[in-house]
Amino acid sequence: MFAPTYANSLESRQKACETSENACLEWDRERWNEEKASNMEKQWFEEDKLQNQMEFYEKQHTEKYEFEKEKWNCELEFKEKKFQMELTIAALSSSRPIAELEHILTLLNKK
Repeated sequence: MFAPTYANSLESRQKACETSENACLEWDRERWNEEKASNMEKQWFEEDKLQNQMEFYEKQHTEKYEFEKEKWNCELEFKEKKFQMELTIAALSSSRPIAELEHILTLLNKK
């Protein structure tokens, strides 16, 4: 596929050069501009690709952080509710003051 295009291109250049030196130079300049444009497109494509990767990893990291934060908040909320239930049960089944029971449960939960 590449060979016929390249052969046609050389043939085209040869015809341009046979016409005049300026036509030959113009042909070379056009090919150089085409190649330069192609290289710029490749560079932009690579830059876009890298930008997309950075955005993906940033989003992934943020989502993971948000998930961990939510998980920690749920665990904390669960422990607080459990503590309140234990305190309520202890208060209903004991004659001790609530502040004393709260202190005892706090010490037990630290272990």
